[in-house]
Amino acid sequence: MAPVSDPSPSSDYSNLVDPFIGCEATQLPAPEGIAATWWCAKPAIGNTHPGATLPFGMVSACAYSGAYVTGYGQYPVSLDGGPPPKWLERHEARGIAHFQQSGTGRIRMYYNYLLTTPLVGEGLEGLGDAFGLIEEKASPGYYAGKFEESDVAFEITASARAIHHHYQFPASKTPKIAIDISAGGLRIEGMETRPSQASFGFVSPQACRGWATMEGVPIHFCIEAKTPLATGGIWVDNKILEDSESWFLNAEAREKGSRFGIWFEAESGSEIEFRIGFSLQSLERAENALAAVHHETFPELTDDASRYWNDRLSKIEVSGGTEDERQIFYTSFYHAILKPADFHDENPFTKLPGPFFLDLSTLWDLYKTQLPLVMTLWPEWGRDFVEFLTEVEEREGAFPISYLMDNVPERFAKQATGLCHLILYDAHLRGVEGDWDRVLNDLWRASRKGKFREFRNKHVVQPLSHSLDLSTAYFSMAQLAKQLGEQLIYDKSIERAPYWINAFDDRTGLLKPDSTYYEGENWNYSFRFLHDMAGRIEIAGGERYFVELLDLFFGFSEPQPGQQVHRFEGLNNEPDMEAPYAYIYAGRHDRTARVVRRVMRNQFATGRGGLPGNEDSGALSSWFVWNAVGIFPVTGQPVMLIGSPLFERSVIHLPNDAVFVIEAEDHTPENVYVASATLNDEPLDRAWLRLNEFQDGGVLKLVMSAESSGWASQTRPPSVTT
Repeated sequence: MAPVSDPSPSSDYSNLVDPFIGCEATQLPAPEGIAATWWCAKPAIGNTHPGATLPFGMVSACAYSGAYVTGYGQYPVSLDGGPPPKWLERHEARGIAHFQQSGTGRIRMYYNYLLTTPLVGEGLEGLGDAFGLIEEKASPGYYAGKFEESDVAFEITASARAIHHHYQFPASKTPKIAIDISAGGLRIEGMETRPSQASFGFVSPQACRGWATMEGVPIHFCIEAKTPLATGGIWVDNKILEDSESWFLNAEAREKGSRFGIWFEAESGSEIEFRIGFSLQSLERAENALAAVHHETFPELTDDASRYWNDRLSKIEVSGGTEDERQIFYTSFYHAILKPADFHDENPFTKLPGPFFLDLSTLWDLYKTQLPLVMTLWPEWGRDFVEFLTEVEEREGAFPISYLMDNVPERFAKQATGLCHLILYDAHLRGVEGDWDRVLNDLWRASRKGKFREFRNKHVVQPLSHSLDLSTAYFSMAQLAKQLGEQLIYDKSIERAPYWINAFDDRTGLLKPDSTYYEGENWNYSFRFLHDMAGRIEIAGGERYFVELLDLFFGFSEPQPGQQVHRFEGLNNEPDMEAPYAYIYAGRHDRTARVVRRVMRNQFATGRGGLPGNEDSGALSSWFVWNAVGIFPVTGQPVMLIGSPLFERSVIHLPNDAVFVIEAEDHTPENVYVASATLNDEPLDRAWLRLNEFQDGGVLKLVMSAESSGWASQTRPPSVTT
């Protein structure tokens, strides 16, 4: 039995997206050439899910098996490189859960609240059981499938603050739904989430209201049936409570670890449709989430979601390439704008209106690709994000490294330090509006404690990658202070910007090996963009030796006997995702072109195994979006680097009606090199654009070739020392 309605996306962009890409273990083309030398630091799986949600959606819904890491799929915890093992023998689900991560690794927070299960037996028979998950379908904003044993088909769609469920039951069965309000997390030991408080009840035969506090955050919900109901009630520990319309979690039930929730049956027929509105602040706001779409039918809501997605995806139009490449591109764009989740006016800590975001899970990856992409295309989103980051710092006393749906501040400090200094300055460079004097004051205050204080005193910190973070943070703060006329902050900050040098070994030209490098080795962090790339190249002994190091890193040459080289991670992980562009700072754009085209060819594919590693909340897919069109951002610097486009023509719709077009003449899979270029019909002999040249709009024409011509070998992107 198929789902009742099929989504009808109103444009080709939604049709090109496959939300199943990245859901299973990697199945990529056999690595060729230099790609055969790259390694996997992390499990080779995207860890994505195909659930229904909107761009930056507050809420999502997807089939729930309890597997790692999103709750969808068949996999257990797996932290090492290579394909992950199977945990479940079949593709199955125990219902539909709400709120999922997007492609992360182990982050402790796994959500999956209000687990919803259709039942066809007597009483609550089947509650907690696993069902085969078959006939799945997904498109942006829509997800559908069938529970095999019960023969119940489902379809889900999303609106701004709500999820909409539709179930079709066998004609011989009484339609029944059970919702587990106590559910949360994964079915893996140590990864379950249980509520600390809960209260809920029926307010009418058709509606239930309540809340549950999960990880210190109150989840308010409003459940309303669109199908006439015959009966319903409350269950605790799989037993129906007679004559009970409300329930709260008391100390005894909490200590016992009781399971609890609601159930309801349809009055007649074989369908049940209901909706759940959510809020982190109040029941009234959860009710308003449903009132906003009260008069829309399920098909209308599905069409609304598709149109909303299409509007976002239409910001970049690509042509040429293969059908598979276009599907990978628009799926990457789709993944790139799933997170962070926009909880505007839903701050559960202050209860005040204004911007608020959650699922900022991997800031140490997002700052390189995803945040520049989003702030470039939607500066109004960037304005809200800037305000959110400053609010967090003022409330919690520190800028976040990640920000999840819990009440634990400043988590994941081992991954990075001071990234918000760079992110906020990058937003300023891109013209994002904000109270920049307030931002600068917050940045300055944040730089007087923690790792910043240690760096100020010792001029180096461990892990050594944090020394690069902090040096860049001081440089970014200095530039913002200079532009705002704050001389004291500029002077104090700029004097600490050169301390990155203390993390490097001038004998090897690499970061010193005696440190702990998160999910990589010293090689993987040694080619990060710095504000002083000319100085960094000098540490390596000059451009020739810098290129030799890069050639070893990417596999163009082999190490000498006894020489230990840790190769490029090939985007299985992201600490070295910008490294292919380091060649441009030494005049070797041809090498950049070879590497980025090889990554796109070997590390991305269609199908469920189409990603080389964790999607990481859009960071990985944003890399593909930038590189497929042929440019790459340098976060915190007014520079866009030129790569080797995958498509013959890309049209990027920028704010203020500006349009930037990238055209690749003589484009073939073999023609990866740029032979010559023009910008707005003027010859261009550099492999980079000034940020304003890009933002003002124009046409970049690249003539492609199968042989390197030495294009852009005589020019270098700007560096603080040049």
